Amino acid sequence: MNGKVYTVKPGINYKTSIRRERAEEKSSLKDRAVDLLETALLLLLLCVFLVLTIAVSHKSIIYFKLKMEKRALSLERAQLDKELNQLTSREVLLEKAKALGLRPPQDKEQIRLR
Repeated sequence: MNGKVYTVKPGINYKTSIRRERAEEKSSLKDRAVDLLETALLLLLLCVFLVLTIAVSHKSIIYFKLKMEKRALSLERAQLDKELNQLTSREVLLEKAKALGLRPPQDKEQIRLR
């Protein structure tokens, strides 16, 4: 202690030998097993949580991709319906028929089915 200053905190027991402290702090086998089991269960719970989080995020990504694909397909369907209505309109069909040399049927050429 030659010229050294030690600060002493009240309530703390200062021992010189650390080995004795560790020997006194040794817990029983049962306590160690319980601590090991708690640690293992916490790790298992962490793994389950991570797996479930990844699964939910993967399903969410798939859901939003399908939703976007559905929207794109519905827009394409609307465009194709518009084009179909345009191509099968009466005016377009009449023009195509005249270009092919077809004529509308006469009264005698029509057959009525009952």
